[in-house]
Amino acid sequence: GLFDESSFAKLEVSGSGATAFLGRMCANDIDRAVGSIVYTQLLDRRGGIQADLTVTRLATDRFMLVTGTAFGNHDATWLRRHLPDDGSVSLRDVTGGLVCFGLWGPRARDILAAVTRDDVSNDAFSFLTAREITVGSVPLLALRVTYVGELGWELYAPAEYGRALWATIWEAGRPLGMVAGG
Repeated sequence: GLFDESSFAKLEVSGSGATAFLGRMCANDIDRAVGSIVYTQLLDRRGGIQADLTVTRLATDRFMLVTGTAFGNHDATWLRRHLPDDGSVSLRDVTGGLVCFGLWGPRARDILAAVTRDDVSNDAFSFLTAREITVGSVPLLALRVTYVGELGWELYAPAEYGRALWATIWEAGRPLGMVAGG
């Protein structure tokens, strides 16, 4: 299936203190290699869950956090309240600038491989990793992650490429039985 998940809230955390900041805020260890995706929660002082999200390490000092559509304002506010005072961390809401399409299901790799020159094999692109690839003529960030229990990717592209990206994937997937799932 092909899902439009553009409404997912997307936050960028960056700066020289970003890793240490997220290390304090997240329950899971996010200090991993560039291109790693970590599923985690943001915790309060008592260990209560304030947010449930993924953290993708884009660079040594830059991360993308993806959270549920209805939780973006809450999660951004929670993080802003805890930013260090020294200016070493910045937080930007990048939701409106990015589309997100979920390509999920047993034929997802076949469909994606048909529209990219990049290697999307399991050996080259393992679960919980992120890479920049090109789909058709669209440059994007591909995350090998799924919420449906099947093989798949979340594909993040600048919003102005949304229509072209959808059309490219749709045309490749229809002969293989792909359906629009949301």
